Amino acid sequence: MERIILLTLLAVTIGYLILARMAVKRIEHAHYLQRADLFRNLPIQNGDIVFLGDSITAGGCWDELFPGLGIKNRGINADDTRGVLARLDDILTGHPRALFILIGTNDLNPWNYHPETQIIANYEMILKRCQELSPETKVYIESVLPRSSRLARRVQQLNQMLEELAAKHERTFINLYPHFADEHGALRSEFNNDHLHLLSAGYAQWVQILTPYLEPYRNQ
Repeated sequence: MERIILLTLLAVTIGYLILARMAVKRIEHAHYLQRADLFRNLPIQNGDIVFLGDSITAGGCWDELFPGLGIKNRGINADDTRGVLARLDDILTGHPRALFILIGTNDLNPWNYHPETQIIANYEMILKRCQELSPETKVYIESVLPRSSRLARRVQQLNQMLEELAAKHERTFINLYPHFADEHGALRSEFNNDHLHLLSAGYAQWVQILTPYLEPYRNQ
């Protein structure tokens, strides 16, 4: 009888977790559509600098972090490589000067799992589309940031593949990972409070890394 009660409680708990995850997915999807629609109706202009990615990019106040550059933030919470590919044309048709891409961490989530080979295949389509629609745009590929230590090996493998992909397509690779990882391969504690998203210290570190790549655009 005790075993039956425990199994029943386990089944109920799992059921609640599934329902909770479904509710979160509905909210995420609605938010995604809202942001994508807004960005579609705020077209990129020739000469813009665009930051493209997921919630980590979306969380940055880039106009304030890089004053005077007029960076357009095109990060959307929960986005992945497929999502970026789907909304890429809206960005490229404006022929931005530069495109900084940080995407891939959400492809690693258990509920949105993609093997590294699929992530890279999606990324390759992103780069090919950049070349087709806006070959004059300077594209920067930023490495995926560390997360919890249990994901360290996957993140490191993915970043190695991204670096090779950048070299293949003659794009600039910016390796953020070693500047954010602790000795266990996890996101350094002073940079986050949830093993994923950045606190102000994390954005300050990111700004320091990106400054040499962005400063030349002040004179253009």
